[in-house]
Amino acid sequence: MSVHLDRKEAIAILRELAAEDLVDPSYLHITERIPSHYQIQIKCNYRRDEIVEFAKKNQLTIKEDKEQKYLVIYKV
Repeated sequence: MSVHLDRKEAIAILRELAAEDLVDPSYLHITERIPSHYQIQIKCNYRRDEIVEFAKKNQLTIKEDKEQKYLVIYKV
């Protein structure tokens, strides 16, 4: 994997998260952090502990908003 998520990687990760039933697919969003570097945004219905473990295994960074409404996954 590259240092940052490209669009293909972001989509592949999103599919894997959904396939493992770690996120509710009703609100998943891929956005561009900076040109050609993407992030995945998940709204409230997610399995945090399992996603943290998934992120560690895949060298991803997770950021959660203070109200815990959104979880953002990306690479630094």
